[in-house]
Amino acid sequence: MRREIRITEPSAEMQMKIQRACNAIASQKKRMVKCPYCHHNSIAVFEDTRGHVQAKCKACGRETVFDVLNMRRLQLPTSYKG
Repeated sequence: MRREIRITEPSAEMQMKIQRACNAIASQKKRMVKCPYCHHNSIAVFEDTRGHVQAKCKACGRETVFDVLNMRRLQLPTSYKG
């Protein structure tokens, strides 16, 4: 069974919002947050991302709520040989 997907062009106002969003993140670093179940790259977040986001993993299909601020990469301690 095949569903038809209707694709339409966004309105001019929406296209302007999309362009402004792309310009806003152009100079920011992107990092990937991995799915806690299968460790597949689940979502991309930028430096100014705050709060919670919900995403469905494309690999395993599980939905997860991420607290973006608490999911930052942890700096692993470097061993000191002195």
